[in-house]
Amino acid sequence: MAQVQEARANSVATSAGPAEVRPRKPRYISWDAVRVVGILAVLTFHATLLAPLNLPGLDLPPEPLRMDFPFGASVLITVSGYFAAMTIGKYPALRWWLRRLARLLPAFWVAVLLIFVSTQLFAPEGLPRHTYGDLLGNLFLVHLLVPDIAYIDLAHWTVPVQVAGFTTIALLAATKRVRGGVATAVMWAVLLVPLAIRYVFMGPGDVVPVWLSVAMDGTGLNRAHLLLAGVAIYRWSKNRMSFTQLYLMLIVVLLAHDRHPPANDAVLPYAVALVLICVAAYAPAWNGKVFTLFERQIRWLAGISYGVYLMHYVLGTIVARRLADLGVPWWGWIPAWFVAAIVLGWALTKFVERPAFNALDKLITSRSR
Repeated sequence: MAQVQEARANSVATSAGPAEVRPRKPRYISWDAVRVVGILAVLTFHATLLAPLNLPGLDLPPEPLRMDFPFGASVLITVSGYFAAMTIGKYPALRWWLRRLARLLPAFWVAVLLIFVSTQLFAPEGLPRHTYGDLLGNLFLVHLLVPDIAYIDLAHWTVPVQVAGFTTIALLAATKRVRGGVATAVMWAVLLVPLAIRYVFMGPGDVVPVWLSVAMDGTGLNRAHLLLAGVAIYRWSKNRMSFTQLYLMLIVVLLAHDRHPPANDAVLPYAVALVLICVAAYAPAWNGKVFTLFERQIRWLAGISYGVYLMHYVLGTIVARRLADLGVPWWGWIPAWFVAAIVLGWALTKFVERPAFNALDKLITSRSR
């Protein structure tokens, strides 16, 4: 998610001689539009279905207005994979990895702390209050690995998945050997080996050893196909992979998406989103009337999408439940949920994510010279 912001081309100096400014690449609205689709899908699923089901006091909206097919977070991770593949060759592997963490982690840590404190102070009855052990476990990104550690925010499962994925990409890039056909072989292994393990050893009725469950689902390996899909689409768009290879790989990605937990993942909407991402990769210059008319709004929301994602679920639920307790019906508290998520996400982006990344990036750049 935050990875996409690296697509904004910056002027950089070469290492030898006077500063030489590279031409700025166009920033296509297509990728902003895809991110907006992803974040709005996340908000809609959580507000219209997940939160009302998990917290007494929030009435479900009428069935036609409920979104019961989650796919938004998967889209955002796939887009992150695309831009990870795009940017990995622009910097040394270690510097690239540190910049990824600088983009992801400061905003995540602040969001976790704010959500923890807000829950302790303002959470309504029915919303769990977490322990300091849960807080530390989330801050250290082990809330997927350790079953006893509760999520501070259910939406935060994506962060350790991205960190693990970016770490793996950086390690492979550092070897300087994973290129061309070798890279394709590694991608197939990442897809097929976990899928085979799921079919053979982790089927319905199988007694799964704890270590295997942790290795598959606690490390984020069961979500590696999401990042890999983005990498595959990027390689295809640069003629490093044929369309037939891409097609076959995305078929297996969808199979993995269906087979790996959680069981409620919606495969068909994610498949449609993959087509949309392929279109953005192949022909990114979208100039339809909708994009022209709402360009500023689309770019703005896309730019704060990571902050919105981090802040929306628990804090949006608290706002919604407080309004519901005052008698506000679903058609009142759902818009309030969206407003709270966007305002809080904007604040996190403006006051934490961007300044923290800028400061850390300067430090990383100065140390790498």
